[in-house]
Amino acid sequence: GRRVTVVERGAGPGGRAGRIDLDGYRIDTGPTVLTMPDLIDEALSAVGEKLADRVELVGLHPAYRARFADGTGIDVHTDPDAMHAEVRRFAGDAEAAGYLRLRAWLEELYRVQMRTFIDANFDSPLGLLGRDLARLAALGGFTGWDGRISRFLADERLRRLFSFQALYAGVPPHRALAAYAVIAYMDTVAGVYFPRGGMHAVPQAMADAAAAAGAEFAHGTAVDSLERSPAGRAVAV
Repeated sequence: GRRVTVVERGAGPGGRAGRIDLDGYRIDTGPTVLTMPDLIDEALSAVGEKLADRVELVGLHPAYRARFADGTGIDVHTDPDAMHAEVRRFAGDAEAAGYLRLRAWLEELYRVQMRTFIDANFDSPLGLLGRDLARLAALGGFTGWDGRISRFLADERLRRLFSFQALYAGVPPHRALAAYAVIAYMDTVAGVYFPRGGMHAVPQAMADAAAAAGAEFAHGTAVDSLERSPAGRAVAV
């Protein structure tokens, strides 16, 4: 093992996933949507823990409800049968069938991107080359997201429902590559969760697990500069 010291400018862990305690209420000041909790488990596994040891996660069913300017609304379910039925109620049989095709495409897109591009470190751009890059191109990942989703759904409301997630990355859907659709997979397929105690409970749990494993925290401490070795490696702050 290594001796670990976390230097944090804030008064506690969490960064932008902070919390305000006000008049008996706890208010999250940052993220409002939690997806892919297995990635948090991967981090906690470094100290022999998992998120469920410290935080209760509640799967949200439906994940959320979308309302449109024309007064219509649709619940977003991560269960394929429930969502198929909801799309059918909302927009008919053809759109329900299109949803299933879109879901299958999103699942394949995620598999390709996760193993090679998301859950990977690269020392060189050459690391991007390989069969998964070709597969991503074959899936249409480098085409426009607007055009790609239109192959599955004709209803403009549904196209918006499954493409607005590109905004999470700061990209308008009409300007996004179809590769950004992987974000839609995360909340419409993989699911949305609520941590008991609010979103801040997640970074607090991670900090508590690290502290229990021997990590030290220097809260309220700003880093002004890094000291580097002759080889350029950071050796001190």
